[in-house]
Amino acid sequence: MSKNEMKTVFTPTFIGNLELKNRFIRSATWDGMAGEQGEISPWQMQLFKTLAGGGTALLTSGYTFVSPEGRQHHGQAGLDQNRLMEPLAELAEVVHQSGSRLFIQLVHCGGQANSKVTGLPAKAPSAIEHPLFAQKPRELTREEIEKLITNFALAAGRAKEAGCDGVQLHAAHGYLISQFLSPSTNRRRDDFGGSLTNRFRFLRECYLRTRKQVGDHFPLTVKINGQDYLEDGLLLEETVEICRRLADLELDAIEVSGGSRASSPKQPVIRKINQPEKEAYFLDDAVAIQRAVSIPVITVGGIRSPQIIGRIINQGIPLIALCRPLIREPELINRWQNGDLNPASCTSCNGCFKPAWKGEGIRCVQSDAENSG
Repeated sequence: MSKNEMKTVFTPTFIGNLELKNRFIRSATWDGMAGEQGEISPWQMQLFKTLAGGGTALLTSGYTFVSPEGRQHHGQAGLDQNRLMEPLAELAEVVHQSGSRLFIQLVHCGGQANSKVTGLPAKAPSAIEHPLFAQKPRELTREEIEKLITNFALAAGRAKEAGCDGVQLHAAHGYLISQFLSPSTNRRRDDFGGSLTNRFRFLRECYLRTRKQVGDHFPLTVKINGQDYLEDGLLLEETVEICRRLADLELDAIEVSGGSRASSPKQPVIRKINQPEKEAYFLDDAVAIQRAVSIPVITVGGIRSPQIIGRIINQGIPLIALCRPLIREPELINRWQNGDLNPASCTSCNGCFKPAWKGEGIRCVQSDAENSG
């Protein structure tokens, strides 16, 4: 990264009217640390305190369910009830004390919801067998769709009232909004399925209802797949058009990811990112979208080295999102800003998720091994 590129990434910027102290974002990642009902735990308070102290300008929460049947895992945070606002307000204060900002990512997992966790049947745009789904979900009724749109808006309102700085609608990785967008998972024959306009309708209505709930000046962003990497899945040219329409509706920023757990080998968390040419694996899609819209685009996906960050900036992408490197090195952004431009020490082994599956919370198992040795 050259001196000019360094200056750029550590210069303040904006998402909507919200100023960020630099161009680095902690991308949303499930941490497995929430309480039984989805409440923010003291464990998460400490995690986000550490992340905020490491220099990252904006921290995005793990995917936070807006409706009980839309939950995927134990340890997943929720914002479907007013009583969950109080611990969230404490989390926002913890983040703000270190000069960082906090966005809440809102999700309904749709056909990826786990009935063993929720005790409720999984629901999706279409009742189909699909590699994404552990079981065949029930097709959502029109009344249920309307209720879910309202649930996204109400959850965003709770995030705002709790003192969070913005909200991200999770429309990527094969969760419910993504399922509506993708012809692979949306086989509906009403005005929520078929054409791109119809498949976009659920996201459009979630955004518009949420915007009405939180007002014009509260930052709203969307995380979206550039491509699904599935047979009959969402294509880049469709995503570009969706993003144009979102920008026209005055969305504040777009984070571009891709794929899902069913789209191997092109997935959101590819392993063994050990060479610069393997980094930033969704960058081309992000650049294509940034060229089509006037709002900021965020790129994510295996970003590990200042060398690649310089290339990202030079291609016109203003915001960079990371997560796994920050699990191993919460102080990574401060390290880079202080002049140590060695790449992140994260080996992209994905071992950090294993403790979370066990209910122990996300952490770097490589660091554990080094510290115990």
